Amino acid sequence: MTKPAPAWLERYRTPGPERLKLYGVLFGLLVLTAILGRAQTGDLGTVGTLRQSTFARVMFMDIGVLSSLGALYLVLNGRTAVRIPAAIATLFVGSFVLLPALAWEDWVAMREGKGRA
Repeated sequence: MTKPAPAWLERYRTPGPERLKLYGVLFGLLVLTAILGRAQTGDLGTVGTLRQSTFARVMFMDIGVLSSLGALYLVLNGRTAVRIPAAIATLFVGSFVLLPALAWEDWVAMREGKGRA
């Protein structure tokens, strides 16, 4: 038997304002990190880091795996026309497309009355 999620997580189970806010915060942090996260002096760069660090290689592959799972989730559970192009784009730019696509899916579901208002 599956144990139910804690009460504080239940508000994220279906489309609603809480989930939209979560998507917005995550996307904002992603964009801020991309803009403000400049290379430091002595930085090895992407290729140098991947050559030197097994951990970095595993994390790099993990990003690809998670993007693929996110794209698959969007294709299987999405209901709008955005889902296919967004899933394909997610494979190339990851969460920069996945988070807005998931937010769009939730927003449409809320408008259709399938989520919490």
